[in-house]
Amino acid sequence: MAFRGLLAGSLLKRVVQATSLPSQAAACSSSNMLQALQQQHTSSLLPACFTLLRGFTASPAAAAAAEPALADDEDLPAIPIEQQEQQGHYRDIIVPIYDLDRQSVGSYTLGGDIFDVPVRRDILHRVVRWQMAKQQQGTHKTKGRSEVRGGGRKPRPQKGSGRSRQGTIRAPQWRGGGVVHGPVPRSHAHSLQKRVRRLGLQCALSAKVWERRLVLVDTLRPAEGKTKLVLGHVDALLAGAPRRSVLLCDSSLEGDDGGEVLRRGAANLPWVDCIPQHGLNVYSILQRDYLVITRAAVELLTERMRRPIKPFSPSP
Repeated sequence: MAFRGLLAGSLLKRVVQATSLPSQAAACSSSNMLQALQQQHTSSLLPACFTLLRGFTASPAAAAAAEPALADDEDLPAIPIEQQEQQGHYRDIIVPIYDLDRQSVGSYTLGGDIFDVPVRRDILHRVVRWQMAKQQQGTHKTKGRSEVRGGGRKPRPQKGSGRSRQGTIRAPQWRGGGVVHGPVPRSHAHSLQKRVRRLGLQCALSAKVWERRLVLVDTLRPAEGKTKLVLGHVDALLAGAPRRSVLLCDSSLEGDDGGEVLRRGAANLPWVDCIPQHGLNVYSILQRDYLVITRAAVELLTERMRRPIKPFSPSP
């Protein structure tokens, strides 16, 4: 709990510093910071941050225990991925950039707010369940007593036989009768908040980085759309990997870093999937062992993930 309070206080302090309240950053407590920000920035983009921070500052004891450490809080510098010893500290990570032959051609800094968030399995479960529910067909159907064939006449007289009263042979208690309260075609989709969907994608990306299963390349576009070329490049990028199922992510379907040429070459490889960055999702990331993503895709993805969430916006 103390770590959660420390993290909440650190985030609040940085928000205060970024919103021209440096004097309150050093003197105020976490609760006072939150009240001051709400009063002076009611129409800004801070409400989403308040919602997140309230979950961290729910315990007054944890926040009070973390107050002494806030005075010395500073932005942590980016570290190479080889030096990452703990996960979920929102720290920028420096990763190498490879070409298609896995030769290093530079480095790139991944934002810690996207690629180093705490991995929450409950959020991943919720997002995957939401995705699978949307994909479910929902075409199940059984016939009721009014839909099955036959049963128009009364099987026996109402009185005089000494047996039970029956009006039709297609009642549920009869063999061949209709089904009571059977399934009908419907949609299994349910709603999920945009911030939860975005957090799920951040958790999935952070898990791949922590497991060293995210490979950053400058381009995924082969010289030709040949399966043999794509297979050779994937083998080089995943050299020594125990499992080779991979998700290739480029900037767009018509991008210069992959595009149609990449998809034509990977079409016959069942363990290789191709996806543009705007379609990157939690289920696809977790389904494959490795994620190979281009630099252009990371830049576009980072820009999209840092965009403020607006009510009723179509994209997460």
